[in-house]
Amino acid sequence: MKKPRRFLLLLACVLTVPMFQTTAFADFDASPVRVNQIGYLPSADKIATIVSTSSVPLNWELRTSSGTLAASGKTTVYGRDAASGDQVHHADFSTVTAAGTYTLRIPGTGNSVPFVIGANLYPDLPKEAMNYFYFHRMGVDIEAQYVPNSAFARKALHPGDEAVKCFNNWCGTGVMNARYSWADAGDFGIYPVNQAISAWTLLNAYERYPQAFPDSSLAIPERANGIPDILDEVKFGSTFMKGILPANGGLATHKIHNNNWSGFPVTDMNAENAMTRTAQPPSTNATYAVARNLSQLARTMAPYDSAYATEVWTIAKTAWTRAESNPVVLYTDQTQDADGGGDYGDLQTSDDRYAAAAEMYLTAYTLNDANAATYRTAVTGSKHYKEVGDFGWADVAPTGTLSLLSVANDLPAGDLADMKQRVAALADNWLGVMNNEGYPVPLPGSNPYWWGSNSSILNRMIFWAYAFDATKDLKYLKGMHRGMDYLMGNNAMRLSYITGYGEYHETDLHDRLAWGPYQAGIPYPKGWLAGGPNSDLINDQATPTGRPAAKSYAAKNTAPQAWCTKENTINWNGPLVWVAQYLKNTESYLTGGTANPVVPAVPADLTAASGNAQVTLTWTAADGASGYNVKRSATAGGPYTTVKTNAAVPSYTDTGLVNDTMYYYVVSAVNAAGESANSAQVSAKPQGTVIPNPTGSLKVQYRAVDTNPTDSQIVPTLNIVNTGSSPVSLNTLKLRYYFSKDGSATMNSWVDWAAIGAANIQRTFTDTYVEISFTAAAGSIPAGGQTGDIQLRMAKSDWSGFNESNDYSFDATKTQLTDWDKVTLYQNGQLVWGVEP
Repeated sequence: MKKPRRFLLLLACVLTVPMFQTTAFADFDASPVRVNQIGYLPSADKIATIVSTSSVPLNWELRTSSGTLAASGKTTVYGRDAASGDQVHHADFSTVTAAGTYTLRIPGTGNSVPFVIGANLYPDLPKEAMNYFYFHRMGVDIEAQYVPNSAFARKALHPGDEAVKCFNNWCGTGVMNARYSWADAGDFGIYPVNQAISAWTLLNAYERYPQAFPDSSLAIPERANGIPDILDEVKFGSTFMKGILPANGGLATHKIHNNNWSGFPVTDMNAENAMTRTAQPPSTNATYAVARNLSQLARTMAPYDSAYATEVWTIAKTAWTRAESNPVVLYTDQTQDADGGGDYGDLQTSDDRYAAAAEMYLTAYTLNDANAATYRTAVTGSKHYKEVGDFGWADVAPTGTLSLLSVANDLPAGDLADMKQRVAALADNWLGVMNNEGYPVPLPGSNPYWWGSNSSILNRMIFWAYAFDATKDLKYLKGMHRGMDYLMGNNAMRLSYITGYGEYHETDLHDRLAWGPYQAGIPYPKGWLAGGPNSDLINDQATPTGRPAAKSYAAKNTAPQAWCTKENTINWNGPLVWVAQYLKNTESYLTGGTANPVVPAVPADLTAASGNAQVTLTWTAADGASGYNVKRSATAGGPYTTVKTNAAVPSYTDTGLVNDTMYYYVVSAVNAAGESANSAQVSAKPQGTVIPNPTGSLKVQYRAVDTNPTDSQIVPTLNIVNTGSSPVSLNTLKLRYYFSKDGSATMNSWVDWAAIGAANIQRTFTDTYVEISFTAAAGSIPAGGQTGDIQLRMAKSDWSGFNESNDYSFDATKTQLTDWDKVTLYQNGQLVWGVEP
């Protein structure tokens, strides 16, 4: 991120705070042996970096906490690392998978900090990174109960943003209502283009993985309101977007901030709130930012608050129309404005238009808006269509493509496949970059490191996540963990760039709110990301010049002057949230079952569906659960009889029941540590059903992702297509995929990816088929639309092999989505597609 600032005025601000030596380093790991200071998953790559001028391999020893030798070997000589200037070796101890605490020792050279090999490396990081946004809310009091330390509680920042005048009266006598926002970075400016990319990152995480950050999972005032907490937080931070379009029909203000820079730190909130703030001149890109932000919010909030969704969708359409109909206005560092904020200059509009068109199209498609085709044409007609690459507030086209791969739509299947191939190719390129560097960083050492380099690393890790979702190739997931190794201490600066993580971690960042308590001995909250080394644009007094790119980083306690490298921002913590939650979601791929569990959470969202002499139960997987106990009663409230012990998956079909009789159920979660409390009770009354011949306008498409018929997994991808003229509610549909179980072990299943949201898809097994059903939150398939990919994966609890050769639904030749009548589809219990075996 480049955010040029008016240097002389900033200098006048920072001269009011103590000056520090710019030649000193931050507190760092003095050892030349660099590791992830937290640790490694058992099956992840484990490659340490050793700084040494030796031209021959060195001996290495991996020792347990008791001093026992666990493994040993020879380093690989890498040589000079261009990014840092260091001469380095690599020590690869990836074969060590046993859980424990270790130290890597290089005899005669040094020892690493202690680290763990095991599961659950960063259990709280997603929530801590999310709390950054509540901490930086503006316009509302920050309450002690929602922040890590009561010292951070404070009065509302700039509640007067409810009525902000326009700089030099560019909007006439009107005012902007910009109250309720996030403070953008180290300052208190409000920047639509940066807020939009930050909100997009959080909403994209939700749209791909809606089970993350459910209601009451975060410490925010809106918890327990029936809305996922991540949506509540983004809704708050986006509130100001509703009020920054001028009444005269013109473009949105490009930014709102003080006419002069705030002090560092803020010592008098009343004085800060008394500072004059103005809405700076407008821009086309800010107007597109309003459109894409509010349209994405409209579709994600629609299932929870339809009135709000309608309100912001209407504003999004207004913003789009204004951006399209008014002459293009660019914002540059030459635009006349007030001096109290960053410039956010941008000389290109086409990428902003494409990204906004993508969000408008996806929302119109989701909400069955009549203008969907118009927005779709703007997407497919853009020169940026299918574009992938680095993204940030000034380069947003790739976010449009990533959204198109995340939300159900009616784009040609070939186009979507092409986008996935481009994502994988780019992901491979960045893996190649990282594997060629001395430290595990996907930035080429031959180039400068730019402003916010750490956020760029995380954004590239998001592409690896997309590639892993599409291919299940572990190289991408392992690459993400190596990227975290860099951020957690295996880097040229020898410290973790995330506050509170690692023995040697960043302690002070360029933040006017946290710096004051820090000087009084209150540490910064955990989970904040530093901008990182920056050798591309240095206009502060703390970031050293003339150093290699990876070492162009300011020293400890220089935060007031170190905005080039130690700044923290919403668009840097946003991708930290995305990646941290994703790594938590997927760690089972690399753990090998080494978790040390606590008693699991209570199962949520239990539902009961009646069948012929049976009831099918589904629920949301509980954190920490290894299995589930299903309990039934003939009386509401119990007592309950356990009808299934240690069910391996969050679903169960209770058979042999009496039709027209009411049954009551609860479910508990179990693991090695014990059993949770019972879930909320549900009830159902079995009913007889009759299945007629297939009719209607629905069809099922199939492709075999795993074409090996004798391995330990079954991996089909399915897609439901609605060829009719009316939408179809997904919760009225059920799919059956037929297979041979080949043994007595219980079946496990995962939805690795689904455009409609994996959390909205339920699975129930018999010995001959898996039945897939959908929650109400899955929504509808629009007329002429489709669900998009439903990537299913199945395995036995003992991971023994299958023989799919004679399975009814399996066809190894179908490697592209193809109409397939050997997968059956039922609507309200009636067979509407396929032929039953």
